[in-house]
Amino acid sequence: MDWWVALRTEVFFILGILVYYKVIYKYIGFFCKAKTFAPAPKTKKYGIVIAARNEELVIGNLVNSLHDQTYPRENFRVFVVADNCDEGDRTAQIARECGATVYERHCPEKARKGWALEFLFENIEKDFGIQSFDGFLFFDADNVVSHDYLERMNEAFSTGVDGVIGYRNSKNFDQNWISAHYSIHFMRSSMQLHRPRGRLNLCTHIAGTGYLLSSEMLKDGWHYSSLTEDTQATMDFAVQGKRIEYCEAAEFFDEQPYQIRVMLRQRIRWAKGRMACFFRYGAKLFFGLVRVFKKQKKVEERPLKVFDCEKGSFKTLSFLGKIGFVIDRVMDLCSFAVSAFARPFKWIAKNFTNFDMILYLFPVGFFKRMVWIAFYVANFCIGWKAGTLLADGLGPVATGLLGALFGTLSSYISAMLGGLMVVIREWKHIHCPNKLRLAFYLLTWPLHDMIYPFICFASLFMHVTWKPIKHDVVKTLDDIDG
Repeated sequence: MDWWVALRTEVFFILGILVYYKVIYKYIGFFCKAKTFAPAPKTKKYGIVIAARNEELVIGNLVNSLHDQTYPRENFRVFVVADNCDEGDRTAQIARECGATVYERHCPEKARKGWALEFLFENIEKDFGIQSFDGFLFFDADNVVSHDYLERMNEAFSTGVDGVIGYRNSKNFDQNWISAHYSIHFMRSSMQLHRPRGRLNLCTHIAGTGYLLSSEMLKDGWHYSSLTEDTQATMDFAVQGKRIEYCEAAEFFDEQPYQIRVMLRQRIRWAKGRMACFFRYGAKLFFGLVRVFKKQKKVEERPLKVFDCEKGSFKTLSFLGKIGFVIDRVMDLCSFAVSAFARPFKWIAKNFTNFDMILYLFPVGFFKRMVWIAFYVANFCIGWKAGTLLADGLGPVATGLLGALFGTLSSYISAMLGGLMVVIREWKHIHCPNKLRLAFYLLTWPLHDMIYPFICFASLFMHVTWKPIKHDVVKTLDDIDG
């Protein structure tokens, strides 16, 4: 069995080397500030698209929050597609009353968000012209956006990138442990993926809602209709060498699932959709690792400076204020160092993005679990065939059980420490007044990651279809803030 042990060790070693850069991502996201963008003229015109199905409870709050932006009202238009709504549902009516341009679609055979967006862009092209807008922002009907969201997105978009994604917060963090786990999951994505990619001038991924794409990318319409249309679009853009920027100052709020059956159904769909995208785009992304881009799109960047702070007297600050000031300056210094390090390597950023997206799609946790199970199954079979399994007594069985126990405990502690880092770093974004409940959510958070391999395994054998999620958390921006 020595050769088998060596093989398993080598597999885990190689996999560990390939994904080690994500550890670097995590610490960049924890110790560095997000990239900021200079003020930009508020002259670009935007279309805001919303796909909604039976969303009469929440659609009004979203459209009203969009119309309450600091960005000039005449420079953006809200479009809603009321997709396959039930008879008697008032989604379309409420959206119209709030000032949105509404299209109604009835096609039960193609009841999916991607197809609804395809229908919406066909109508926008017919009635307004897609390229009469500079870009389009995508939202789900349950979202609520901060007052300066569009202004901040415009600042990032004006640097010349192809798209921008904002900061995804939760409007029902403290509803129960399921919604809290989802919230920590998306905050972790901001800390460990979006923020470090932004600092390193890399492309990031779009995720469901709250993102902006240039009209040039959509001039032929929307043609992504898989189970995970956002992931499919991301991979297509990465293959084309497009740049998706991250703007943390643009904050929006998303309703998270809070029921176990809804959580399992959604995560199985995500797993199935990402695996499908891996097999569809994996080879193209791999060959793109050595691609030479003939034309690099110019992206404007702010001049580097060590400290980004307002002038003030350090002596007048309180003791805690002085500690906060020092921490803030350390984060400024870390951000400057990372950005300065990344600048000379801009020429390989697009190629590394392909590598990053391959490992974003590849289910590493599921693969490691399958290798681990295969090792112990093979160990049992070889011992049984050789007649040494019973001769060795319960030693091999006990070793396997202890290995499983310590492996699970190690995964739990590692995930909890990772969750603690997220809570500390994203503290100002967390809306959970009861700190005892927050502690409980943090203690149970590792379950979110530990069930992922089993979700991936189940998705392999299930026929997965897209199903709408009912949204009934009715909150305005004022409700969330106070």
